[in-house]
Amino acid sequence: MKNILIFNAGSSSLKFALFSLSKNPIKLLFGKCDRISHKKSQIVINNYEKVIYKKIPNFKKATQNILELLNTKNIHFDLIAHRVVHGGNIKKTSLINKKIIKIIQKNIQFAPLHNPQELEIINYCKKLKKPQYVMFDTSFYSNLPLISSTYPIPIELSKKLNLKKYGFHGISHKFVSQNLKGKTISCHLGNGASITAIKNNKPIDTSMGLTPLEGIMMATRAGDLDPGLIIFLEKKGYDVNKILNHKSGFKAFSNITDIREIIAHQKNPKIKLGLDIFIYKIIKYIGAYTAALNGLDNLVFTGGIGENIPQIRKRICDNLSFLGIKIDKTKNNKNSEIISLKNSKIKVFIKKTNEEELIAKEVYNIIWKTKYQ
Repeated sequence: MKNILIFNAGSSSLKFALFSLSKNPIKLLFGKCDRISHKKSQIVINNYEKVIYKKIPNFKKATQNILELLNTKNIHFDLIAHRVVHGGNIKKTSLINKKIIKIIQKNIQFAPLHNPQELEIINYCKKLKKPQYVMFDTSFYSNLPLISSTYPIPIELSKKLNLKKYGFHGISHKFVSQNLKGKTISCHLGNGASITAIKNNKPIDTSMGLTPLEGIMMATRAGDLDPGLIIFLEKKGYDVNKILNHKSGFKAFSNITDIREIIAHQKNPKIKLGLDIFIYKIIKYIGAYTAALNGLDNLVFTGGIGENIPQIRKRICDNLSFLGIKIDKTKNNKNSEIISLKNSKIKVFIKKTNEEELIAKEVYNIIWKTKYQ
């Protein structure tokens, strides 16, 4: 049986997992390289084995250290797969070749916090001379309705430059919604955050757009704002990209971006304001998507914040009580899988996302079809 190693890069961390390649993949190992480019970095395997480094400067070095660590443990794999944020118009999981590399490079302009790192990892792994596959966050949204994916700017300009809503966190949203019927809103809440409206397992709208900057407020990203503000700041000579991608969101209110610290310091008026805005934006999107779906059957919370912070889920659900949402306080505090009461009109779930497992399944399906078609 073949094994597949999967890399899942964030903006400052690199997750990895080893699966047996089958219709129902079995996770053999998982880990994370944390605090890349910080003074102290670490690699954690299976939640208990920890290796501390003085500093891992970039994703290339992080990949090298992970592979060396696996080698010392005699852990072997036959294939490699990657989660990449922006794949343009690619609809399916793909074998990496020169064409795919060019597409990842081309879309760096739309995902500057992610695509460069992911490309760095892919290029480093070439030396292993093993087949590499990629699954794009954008693939889940490749058939979004025109009504939600089209920006109301000159159509000739949109076509010429491929300007449209691509959507992100698609692998996560697909994974947590795959067994739910009817009308679903999934909330992927973490350092990056997005909300997706799904009808009969197909997305009809999502909060992120041409780039991962659109939508709700995030750790360092602004989310939705008046485009006139961008024009104004550019005229004044400010580095708008740096402000909106790196200095906004929770970062705009303090230097704290870790949600656990934000909760702990929420008596600070500035920090409280940032938290209140974050929750308010989420409530607005859920309300809007409930209208777009013409009703709601399931509400899903996932991601680091969505899975682990009861206070935020409670505040969101309490503000949506007019929809008939009722949650069980005890189950919510325990981060149970279902936190809605039996008489709640809408089922409310906490689902742990597993992008790596979905990627392993997708690669298996490609290989199986290629072998037997």
